[in-house]
Amino acid sequence: MPNSPLQIMLWLRLLLVALCVVFIGWLSLPAYALLNDDRYDGNIFALYGSNGGMVPPRVSLKQAKEQGIPALLVYYIDDSSDCKKYAATLANLQVRYGRAVYFIPYSVDSLLPGDERGQYYSGRVPQTLLFDSQGNLVYQSIGNRPITEVENAIRALFQLDPVPPGVIKAKPFNEIQTGFSRPRSPAPPAEAQL
Repeated sequence: MPNSPLQIMLWLRLLLVALCVVFIGWLSLPAYALLNDDRYDGNIFALYGSNGGMVPPRVSLKQAKEQGIPALLVYYIDDSSDCKKYAATLANLQVRYGRAVYFIPYSVDSLLPGDERGQYYSGRVPQTLLFDSQGNLVYQSIGNRPITEVENAIRALFQLDPVPPGVIKAKPFNEIQTGFSRPRSPAPPAEAQL
């Protein structure tokens, strides 16, 4: 128990701080990240795509063209439900094609007038543009596109067979994050393995 007036003041300050923390915690509303609304929840690639490493992009479109590496450019905003849903598609594609294709997400909110990063922006999000190794635009789309459509555009760059529609299925991890899976092919018969 405090004996001196100084100790009493310290105890009162400590009590006041504790009461403030409890009161502020009581007033605070819980944070909700929802996939299907147009509210800002934070970085969509970290929250909904399980890949916060996409932002900021490693290279610019200009650098990709100079290096002769194909680039997938995406214009997005963090408070769009379509962009939130599309983040999982982009993150999944980056896992499979990130060594051969640069993934360049540009937040529309960060573009300034005259910014060269916005030269292809059409005014709608998500907007996806795929450039080949020579810098030619080979695919363009607006909106949350099916993963097979975008993947087939990438596969065409490398003369790979297209993936049939519906082969890649969305697989929710939890309420806000989605992954994708392909059906497993059956194991070959034992005699075929010899």
